[in-house]
Amino acid sequence: MNDKETPRTPSKELIRSNDSETSLTSSPLKPKQEILDEDTYTEALSEIIKKDFFPSLLTLEAQHDYVDAWNSNNPDLIRDATRKLNELTTPSRKPNAPTPRGPGLTPGLTGSQGGWDTPVSTTGSNVFKVPAPKISYTNLSLDAFQAKYTSEDNASYP
Repeated sequence: MNDKETPRTPSKELIRSNDSETSLTSSPLKPKQEILDEDTYTEALSEIIKKDFFPSLLTLEAQHDYVDAWNSNNPDLIRDATRKLNELTTPSRKPNAPTPRGPGLTPGLTGSQGGWDTPVSTTGSNVFKVPAPKISYTNLSLDAFQAKYTSEDNASYP
């Protein structure tokens, strides 16, 4: 045996093997995040921050729009600003409640030939197609949103 070599003891081997195992498993696995385009990501982030950290900001903006509408003497702007302010200050109605949609809720969209139904072509124009609804991220907290989604720019970094 060489003087420069130290004998390996089982206890040192055990420590080495434990260190190598922990180094491989110590990095937590990140869940797969859905990638959003930059505009969608920042818009959703802004809305969530407004909702969570500045809850009265929407009402203040609506009040500001209302005052601007009165100063403009434009009846259309006044009506719209009044409606928006009423929606925000009425506790029984949610301001951004989605309209219920579905094939059974709008007669004639199914293309059926039932007794009183108006015939609708299922292969014809796109007139009767309902646009894809805009996804609302405001029901998520800031932490939950950032855990579930990322931007294209953030996803490009390892």
